[in-house]
Amino acid sequence: MGLLHVVDPGPFRDPVVIVAFDAWVDAGEAASAVAGLLAEDAPIVARLDGDRLFDYRSRRPTLEIVDGRPTSLTWPEVAIRRFAGARRDLLVLSGAEPDYRWQELADDLVAWSRAAGVREWLSIGAIPAAVAHTRPVPIIGTSSRDGLLRGDIVPGPEGTMRVPAACLSVIDLAVTGAGIPAAGYFAQVPHYVSGPYPAASLALLDAIG
Repeated sequence: MGLLHVVDPGPFRDPVVIVAFDAWVDAGEAASAVAGLLAEDAPIVARLDGDRLFDYRSRRPTLEIVDGRPTSLTWPEVAIRRFAGARRDLLVLSGAEPDYRWQELADDLVAWSRAAGVREWLSIGAIPAAVAHTRPVPIIGTSSRDGLLRGDIVPGPEGTMRVPAACLSVIDLAVTGAGIPAAGYFAQVPHYVSGPYPAASLALLDAIG
């Protein structure tokens, strides 16, 4: 697991992974807001190696300057944090979408999932769509097999669709190939929304609840 630096190897209680990245497939910042809420102040289980995953020229660290003196750098980060639920642990993988080594990262996450005893893998995201802000936020689902999606969420869209893949999708397919049950919940955000869209975050929270 060369890209993962494990801080807490467990054991975990019936663990489920929830993963969201803040770039592609995060319209209205809906998914990253959910991950941020779940992972806020939660202890870190593992850190990912940012120096090997990011192009710092396209996703630059933030420099803080106080009274003309450079004081600190905040680097883009991806980490796994442990949110202790009532009956099971949620292991929240979130942060900036990596630029490099997607397949290597996916392999490392599969190895880590097996070692951690992960029972289920949930991807969350949000996509621009021809929907109105005056209507409830639609959620479409993906799943590695029938019966994984909960509530009234159905797989979609029907038929074959080809779109640019996200790192989220590469990891999801690797996890599925390893035999870990995987599902995805994706909010449809009005295509004209240019900023945060809390309604979609609430719909995602309800869907994964």
